[in-house]
Amino acid sequence: MSLGLRLRTLRKNASLTQQKLADNVGVSRIYIQALESNRRVPSIKLLYRLADALSATVNDIVDEYPPKGGRLQIEELLSSGESEVWFHRKKLSDGELRQIERVIDAILTDYDDAGGSRSRKHERRTKNPA
Repeated sequence: MSLGLRLRTLRKNASLTQQKLADNVGVSRIYIQALESNRRVPSIKLLYRLADALSATVNDIVDEYPPKGGRLQIEELLSSGESEVWFHRKKLSDGELRQIERVIDAILTDYDDAGGSRSRKHERRTKNPA
């Protein structure tokens, strides 16, 4: 899972636009776009500002797999295409992964609609099939 994908996922989970994140960390929206598309690599100083703006840690942004007790973004796992996802000795197809993502989205939407204690803005994501 690339740094750009982790950064984009954390930004969306924080309900921030590229412009708002850029404003919060003192760079341009184009620079955030370049980071998310892996065309640029942030400095250490910028990594700390990004982590602060995203209510995350630098490890959440740079570590390929989170350390024990770290944060794992399920949508990264399901949509990155960089990892195989297996369940009961069966590799899941792209269609099965999209179906799992829809089920998780539905569960979380129902939870939010029922007045669950989490504060989360539900955002539909679309994935380009490869």
